[in-house]
Amino acid sequence: MIRVLLVEDDPMVAELNRMYLSRVPGFETVASARSAAEALELLRNHTVDLLLLDIFMPGQSGIDLMAAIRRQALDVDVIFVTAARDAATIDRALKLGAVDYLIKPFEFERLKQALERYGETRRLIREGQTLDQAELDKRLARRPAEVVKGEGLPKGLDRNTLDKVLQAISAWPDTPPWFTSEEIGQQVGISRVSVRKYFEFLCTLKVLRMEPGYGTGGRPVHRFLLQRAYLREAKRYL
Repeated sequence: MIRVLLVEDDPMVAELNRMYLSRVPGFETVASARSAAEALELLRNHTVDLLLLDIFMPGQSGIDLMAAIRRQALDVDVIFVTAARDAATIDRALKLGAVDYLIKPFEFERLKQALERYGETRRLIREGQTLDQAELDKRLARRPAEVVKGEGLPKGLDRNTLDKVLQAISAWPDTPPWFTSEEIGQQVGISRVSVRKYFEFLCTLKVLRMEPGYGTGGRPVHRFLLQRAYLREAKRYL
């Protein structure tokens, strides 16, 4: 079993990544960290094979964390899962030895492909097999088209509806600043379930931050906060 540490400061995105990971046989989540410092502490106290690592985090970035991992010679591999898409950051991540680089938002199949490829390569190396050049090229070759992929909306999301959701959350008053998917759904004219799909997408871009909570009767009612500094990330998809 390949042991994975999730490093993501947004709890909703971390939970989505955990859910995705549970759907790929041979992988298990051993812990989740919300900062580089917390991740390093967990690495010192847990056996971890692979990090799913975000770049944008409070304090040290994911790039800083990976550089620290290399300086300390920690035996762990890294797949970046991040909204950072500038060439300099991607180049730095690959030079530090990232196994793969996924740009948010991404389809589950792309993560599954990255994990399965990593798992197979790791198995071949750990078993000490002798590889010919063709097999080695197949395992190590970079796929630039996959690295930069990620401009389209996820399946099931519509640009016009996304625009309406963005308008509604942008117009939400500052007092109180928190809102629910049900409140935005009433304004936009779509169901709470549909709004949650757009909210999940916006959380991966850090446009929204989720705060778990409960309503009457113990029903989960999550509140969301707009992070205006990241709005430009969402507007790329309109």
